[in-house]
Amino acid sequence: MSSYRTEVQNLNYNAATRSFQALVVFHEGRETRKVPISAPLPITADFKDVSTTLVARAKAHRAKGRALLMARSSAQKAGKLVHLNDMIREFKTTMGLGDIHSAA
Repeated sequence: MSSYRTEVQNLNYNAATRSFQALVVFHEGRETRKVPISAPLPITADFKDVSTTLVARAKAHRAKGRALLMARSSAQKAGKLVHLNDMIREFKTTMGLGDIHSAA
């Protein structure tokens, strides 16, 4: 069963533009989409209102195809867990560095 959740990261207030800015992250099964977004709201706005507005704006951007930041590895697509040493070995092989000794 796939899991879906949304989180607001790196929330800050930009006084110059009088808006809240954040990175809204959509976790959709094995994919993660990140949408940088802002919303013109007063600094006194309640966190719930701010987060709701940011998520709604991010969903609208995603629906219009503007959510371009996406993380999805081949191991995630296959549903496998990724071990750090395996990733290092794969990187070294790809870069032609397989003869360099390391812990991986």
